[in-house]
Amino acid sequence: MNDKSFIEVQFPVSKESYKERKAGSGQTLTGLGKWWGRKPLVLVRAAILGILMPASKDTKKDMDIFLKVMTMDKKGLSHRKSTRISAVDIFEMLTNKEREQYFIGNNVAKWKEEITNEEKYEAEAKAWHRLGTGLLMIKK
Repeated sequence: MNDKSFIEVQFPVSKESYKERKAGSGQTLTGLGKWWGRKPLVLVRAAILGILMPASKDTKKDMDIFLKVMTMDKKGLSHRKSTRISAVDIFEMLTNKEREQYFIGNNVAKWKEEITNEEKYEAEAKAWHRLGTGLLMIKK
C-alpha cells in the first residue's frame, strides 16, 4: 500500500522547495504577498483534496478522479459555461481545418449557411474546452 497522498505524487515540490529555502534573498513567496492574504478558493479546495486523496500506482487514473471531483473534467467545465461564445471568438479558437468545416473561409468569422445549430454548439464546445489550455495559438 502506498502511504503517500495524491498531492505528494502529482506535485512533488520537495526539491524546488529546498532550493528556494536555500536561496536566501531570492525567496519569491514573501515578495509575492503576505501569507495571510486572500487565496483563490479553487486553489484551497485543490490543495485540501490533494492532501486527503490517497495516491495509487495509476497516476493517470488518480488525476482523472481528482479532476472529476474538482469538476474540472470536460463534463464539469461544460456545466460552468453560462453564456454563449461569439462566432468571432469561436473562429479564433478553432484550427484552420475546423474553420473550413464551420465558417465561410479562414479569414471570415461568418457561419456557413448550411451549418445547423447542433454543429454551432459542437464548434462552441471545442472552443470552450480550449480556453486556458494553451491550444488557442495552434493553427493547423
